[in-house]
Amino acid sequence: MDIITAVIVAFITAVIGPIAMTWVKNKLERKKQDPLAEAIEHNALIDHQVDNLFDQLGCDRIWISQFHNGGHLYPTGKSLQKFSILYEKVGVDIASVKEVYQNIPTSLFSKAFSTLYRDGEITFPHYDADKAQNLFPVDKTCGTKSFYALAIYDLHDQFIGVLVIDYVNQNHTLTLEEWIFIRQKVGAIGTLLSNYLKNKK
Repeated sequence: MDIITAVIVAFITAVIGPIAMTWVKNKLERKKQDPLAEAIEHNALIDHQVDNLFDQLGCDRIWISQFHNGGHLYPTGKSLQKFSILYEKVGVDIASVKEVYQNIPTSLFSKAFSTLYRDGEITFPHYDADKAQNLFPVDKTCGTKSFYALAIYDLHDQFIGVLVIDYVNQNHTLTLEEWIFIRQKVGAIGTLLSNYLKNKK
């Protein structure tokens, strides 16, 4: 009986062990190198942050846009900067805006992005579309009553995106506690985006 046990242990150690280790190693490497799996995991983390903000703030619409290279200018080849909404959550019967803001040149929102770059925030607790049009021309059909935009920075303090919180059903002035919560979330989102962009191959 001891000989059989020894043979089984030797077989497991010599043959099955290395096969199992190779299988696990290959599975981990495949997952690590799979850009789709990486994107799905990253998007789930950002969606969790967006869902948490949406639930805690009781807002009607929340979205995150990121800056990206939308092509090159003729004849210099200088990069043309654009932004697109990549994450959005809306309440029941609230219009989505993600389709409106895709591949938009940053030059169309130069005052808004300049303000966000300088101050980090734009606030309209009592949104007046006509007054806001000069700074952040949100589509008037959105029905916005209170609007908050916060700059998202990466780990190197570079401006990489914008978080927008919208109230449609009623005006809402953010409390100090809500501001603290939002700024913490913006920091977490910036870190997640920064890590994803840094690891992107």
